[in-house]
Amino acid sequence: MVFQNRSLIKFFVSLILIVSFITLIYATKLFQMNRRSVIKNFLFVSAGVSLIPSCMHDKGKASFLLKNISINGDQEKMLANLTETIIPKTDTPGANDLSSHLFVMMMVDDCFKKDDRQKFQNGLVSFENLVKKRYGSSFVDCTTAQKKELLTDIEKKNNVPDDIVAFYNITKRLTIQSFVSSQYYLTKVQVYELVPGRWHGCVPVKNS
Repeated sequence: MVFQNRSLIKFFVSLILIVSFITLIYATKLFQMNRRSVIKNFLFVSAGVSLIPSCMHDKGKASFLLKNISINGDQEKMLANLTETIIPKTDTPGANDLSSHLFVMMMVDDCFKKDDRQKFQNGLVSFENLVKKRYGSSFVDCTTAQKKELLTDIEKKNNVPDDIVAFYNITKRLTIQSFVSSQYYLTKVQVYELVPGRWHGCVPVKNS
């Protein structure tokens, strides 16, 4: 649908440019305008028309290309807020600092089976609908208290549909995975050693 809209926009922009050019040529002959004025006017029209695609740009586009799942920009923002609610920033980096939502999207898109990807997407849509129904706004616009209340209910499975629980569990698991595999965690919290076990071929033996 997005690609169709863009194609239509490009078509109409091209059509407007052609019509504008023909109109200016006709006006030149009719009103005996000089060539410089025609070119100048055509450039003004072209500049104005070129702004149309940017004004009509689909704000729902995700920040990077996804091959197997469909997530728009608003849903990406929601995921960013959800991961930040799961691991908020304190004296340590939060999920947003580590771009955990991008990790979630990439893992689901690249590593999940088709059925699991579909469960994730269905749960995401159901999650958005639940938030809208309960609080009358998007998850992004909810207060911190409302976000925590909702996630607590999901954790306890208090009258929450299974697809939402599945979506939340996947998001939470991948958010934690992104945190414990981050550079911060492996250099500041649990320092990673490439070879943690060492072999010492010759060691002094103490007499008992």
